Amino acid sequence: MSEKPQQEEQEKPQSRRNSFAVIEFTPEVLDRCLKQVEFYFSEFNFPYDRFLRTTAEKNDGWVPISTIATFNRMKKYRPVDKVIEALRSSEILEVSADGENVKRRVPLDLTAARNARIEQNQRTLAVMNFPHEDVEASQIPELQENLEAFFKKLGEINQVRLRRDHRNKKFNGTVLVEFKTIPECEAFLKSYSNDDESNEILSYEGKKLSVLTKKQFDLQREASKSKNFSGRSRSFNGHKKKNLPKFPKNKKKNGKEESKEDSSAIADDDEEHKE
Repeated sequence: MSEKPQQEEQEKPQSRRNSFAVIEFTPEVLDRCLKQVEFYFSEFNFPYDRFLRTTAEKNDGWVPISTIATFNRMKKYRPVDKVIEALRSSEILEVSADGENVKRRVPLDLTAARNARIEQNQRTLAVMNFPHEDVEASQIPELQENLEAFFKKLGEINQVRLRRDHRNKKFNGTVLVEFKTIPECEAFLKSYSNDDESNEILSYEGKKLSVLTKKQFDLQREASKSKNFSGRSRSFNGHKKKNLPKFPKNKKKNGKEESKEDSSAIADDDEEHKE
């Protein structure tokens, strides 16, 4: 009787937490690896990447390479020693003497970078309604590459950012596409905007897509938040009943108790859902 549990324990598969598939680091692969990390530290990403920026600020600009290696798009580059080898060839980045950390050779002017955000938004479109219901977290890196290839056929772009649901962190079917120039962005919008029925239909895997400016997307998102969390509608979508704010009761009037909304509870709840 005592042998069976022991046998089952021996047959239990080993953890794959630290396992990886070794890839051949050809010159092309080394170059892609380097460009990916340089992008993380670029003016297009670093000022807006809170995690990366705060990590660097705490360490005089340095970020552990082991941390960067955990990013989804970097997990395929193993062993990490090859990543370090690629980074040592960078003209933008500097690797520490012990090979443990990396930082920009010339720090970014974050104030100027933040001021450039307005211009960046003018070059950015939101493309919505991508198939996403069956997309697992493990499929995100491959999907990212596929969507980048999809948009590169349609215009000159800097980056494609997949939006995620703040509750489950899964891809929500919307991507933000940043074009290299405002004219490129405007040309794409003119060709595929849903405002003009004569425009060409933009689709992906047979599904019609919707195209909005970044400003339209932000306004739509704020309107959705207001609808879901305003005191007037009190819908609180996605919340269990036990998590709803409790409103203090007023004195009885005409034999009935009236409730008064606690606006601070609603504001706190809305703040919790900011991305």
